[in-house]
Amino acid sequence: MEKEDYQWLILALAILLVVSLIIKPALTHEEPNFQVPQFPELPPLRMPTPLPVATTQPVTKVPTQRVTTIATQAPPDVVPATTTQPVPTTLPVWTQQSVQFVDPRTYNVSLQSVQYRNLSQTQSPYRITDYTSLLASPITGQYSGTTEVIDIPFPYWELWYTVETASPDLRTESLSSYSTALPTFSIDVVDPGNPPSIIRTITPPGILDPFLWKTDDPRPWKEKFLEGNNQYYFIIKANMLSSYSIDIVVPTSYLEKI
Repeated sequence: MEKEDYQWLILALAILLVVSLIIKPALTHEEPNFQVPQFPELPPLRMPTPLPVATTQPVTKVPTQRVTTIATQAPPDVVPATTTQPVPTTLPVWTQQSVQFVDPRTYNVSLQSVQYRNLSQTQSPYRITDYTSLLASPITGQYSGTTEVIDIPFPYWELWYTVETASPDLRTESLSSYSTALPTFSIDVVDPGNPPSIIRTITPPGILDPFLWKTDDPRPWKEKFLEGNNQYYFIIKANMLSSYSIDIVVPTSYLEKI
């Protein structure tokens, strides 16, 4: 600021003091007030309420216990149970059945060269060891056919079968007729429910050639079933065979418990 500015400021303050202390009291007939002005009293200051401090409870550590599993061996005379051949909870009363062929039209089945009765064979062409047949005699035939309903009273059973081809050696057949002379065989295992349903179709593995069986005969072929406690009938389809034989067997250990 310039010097003149300070002079004017001092002059203005002097005029203000003269007006306040001399002129105004003279006009109002009041004595000049030299006391400090009173300000309104402020309310007392309230301090905020302190928040409660959370207290931490001491944590008691529980000692960890180690559980030691001691493997024990079963006594030598304890034999573990097997699940491959389920044992029936209630052993049924059964007798060996005589199964006959029936007209395929009974099941609305159409077959050619139908077999209507068993061949004159009362025993299986193979040896059954540790098993017992549920049939009084095996199902035997040469042509296609359908059997009557067979009762399977056990939860586990096996179907054993074998075939004999019409030609002892397929190599003797001419090449032109080889495809038509090839023997075939299959068994449809049918649940006679409503509606009937095929639970399995069985066919021998490989080609039915007796020449291949001279060194290693795979017969009888065996099929295992866990679909027991039921009734079934068979649809048999045979072509270029001289005979076939079918048997239903169960482990002899089942029957020894009856």
